[in-house]
Amino acid sequence: MRGSRRREACLLLLCFGALAAGLARADEELDYGLEQTRLARIEFSGNRTFPARDLKEVLRLRERDWRRPLSVPSYRPELIGTQLRQLRSWYRLRGFHDVSVALDSIGNDAERGDILYIGVVEGPRTYIDRVAIVGAAPLAEEDLRKVLVLDEGSPAPADLNGFGEDIYRMRRACWQHAHLRATIVPDLAIAATDDPLRRSAVVTYTVDPGPPYTVGDIEILGDLTTKPELILRDVRLKPGDAFLWDEVELTRQRLLQTALFRDVSLTAAAWDSTTRTATLQVRVTERKPAFYEFGAGFGSRERIRAMVAWGHNNLWGSGRRLQLRLRGYWNVEEIIGEPRIFAEGDLNYRADVLYDNPHLFGRDYPLDVNVYAKRATRGESGLIQTIYGILVGTQRRDDLLWTNRLDLSLRTVDPAVHPLAPSDLQEDFEAAGVTASTTRSVIHSLFREGRDDAFNPVRGQYFTSQLELAGGLLGGDNSFLKWSGSLQDYRPLLGGVVAARVRLGAVRPYGDSRELGSDGVPYDDRFFAGGAYSVRGYRENSLGPQITDPEEQAEIGWGSDVPLPDDPARGGNYQLITNAEWRFPLPWLSRWHLSSVLFCDGGNVWEDLDDITLDAFRLRSYPGDPEDPTSTKIWDYRYSVGTGLRLDTPFGPFRLDLGFPLKRARYQSLEKTLVDDRWRLHFSLGHVF
Repeated sequence: MRGSRRREACLLLLCFGALAAGLARADEELDYGLEQTRLARIEFSGNRTFPARDLKEVLRLRERDWRRPLSVPSYRPELIGTQLRQLRSWYRLRGFHDVSVALDSIGNDAERGDILYIGVVEGPRTYIDRVAIVGAAPLAEEDLRKVLVLDEGSPAPADLNGFGEDIYRMRRACWQHAHLRATIVPDLAIAATDDPLRRSAVVTYTVDPGPPYTVGDIEILGDLTTKPELILRDVRLKPGDAFLWDEVELTRQRLLQTALFRDVSLTAAAWDSTTRTATLQVRVTERKPAFYEFGAGFGSRERIRAMVAWGHNNLWGSGRRLQLRLRGYWNVEEIIGEPRIFAEGDLNYRADVLYDNPHLFGRDYPLDVNVYAKRATRGESGLIQTIYGILVGTQRRDDLLWTNRLDLSLRTVDPAVHPLAPSDLQEDFEAAGVTASTTRSVIHSLFREGRDDAFNPVRGQYFTSQLELAGGLLGGDNSFLKWSGSLQDYRPLLGGVVAARVRLGAVRPYGDSRELGSDGVPYDDRFFAGGAYSVRGYRENSLGPQITDPEEQAEIGWGSDVPLPDDPARGGNYQLITNAEWRFPLPWLSRWHLSSVLFCDGGNVWEDLDDITLDAFRLRSYPGDPEDPTSTKIWDYRYSVGTGLRLDTPFGPFRLDLGFPLKRARYQSLEKTLVDDRWRLHFSLGHVF
């Protein structure tokens, strides 16, 4: 088994190399034919504030580096003057108004090339001691002040152009209140201080908001085949409304969500200062309403994925959308910890028919319908599930951040024991008389999108919350209340991104289902942990409670918190997952579109709330004797660390993660002993979160 996993890892690395080499060819061609001189190194003098590595990044000159053994550093002598002026501008933007940067001399290393000696005289640094805003009325001064980036204590740029971002931010704040022709003029007054290396600056913004404007006419451009009324119904502003810029931006996003347009821009035109009106100009770039999609991929659980889809985004010219999607997977995940070869895999699938009426009865509420059927292998529990159902919902979005959604769900789940599962599981399954069950529920979802990029975020937050009420007056075979939520945060750090996530969940049965205790929650609605998308380094969905034979457990006599081999995972009614990772570029491999990640994951699921104790969060436990209190128990919150590679592709990052579990478990019965692997490899497409 271990030899097979090593061969698999080597094969993946070879795939990474082949893909990266293909993506690098275009970069290599950019340098072809340029006259360059070999560069040995760069030496700075006089730079007391910033380290040399930061200055070299500004110059964009690379020295010899052990991490790039095949690279020959070089530079273009005729561009040195331009690069030094760029470095001077960089200093002046950070408060050094009198800085000078010069190439003092050029030395020579006979073996490696030129040595550039660059001298920096920084001079005093200027800081902003006060920011004054004059003439903002009728706008509140604090509304303008809170959007500033350069406030008291910040270094003062030497040129007024350095305040451009803050001027734009204040103008946008004016636009939010319909003052579309606001003008903002900055002024910078500098004075000496008792410290010869420090100067004081007062920044004064003279603001003329001008009158508030209303919408006059609405003009549509670029609508070659789309009916104008389809565009107008998504325009949030009407003639006579205040020209609020948030409403303009929300209109742009709504029009893009129709999938009828590749691009949408909205501008104010035809100003009339007498009536204080402006025309809202909506310019669209159409796309073909009908489309076909094909795709393929692979991962550590689903070795081969294929997708085909057909859709139309403007049925009968009404703006209604219809999509047909079919996705197939060849699944070779482990069955209750037992690995399979490729030929023993299962063909899983999901088929969807999706219909969307974006304006039901001409209102702002859409009608979304999703009819689906799928077959899914749940290797951690030794089951195959056939699921089919329908989801009918609508949503409301009143601003740029928050979205509320409401869905009605009808779902039928028909489980069966996997042919490769242990025979006693089949016997227990038949003895329990498990049959297909139907769940009817109402689901409320809340989303807050605050990321700068939904697919590859650098900063911002993303929040989700979902509350599901099943059974009761809705009928069906199951009655439970379920909530799950997550918060994701992204911040830039050292040229990379620190990403963190916390995911919580709880589900409780009620009514007739309450009599069954924790079993009153259907298997498919429980929480699972472990694997590529939750706690890397552990088997997929393997953590937490197990489906255990009470007689076997009583015979062993080690208690219910000792993990046993060959017992399927049953999922939990409570979940806590935490993830933190630093995504950083690999400078010497960036031309191959490769980056890396360091991560630390934690998580588990529990059957009852009483199972969650402080002991569960101890930092270490061991795969020791089951009766040893330091050995890993089912209720232990499991941690892992690891690293990985990312290959940027047009479809998102392809990721390869190597996880090392810090709290390994020993699965032991009277006849068999297993221990968690020391490492586990995961690969898939897209970020973990």
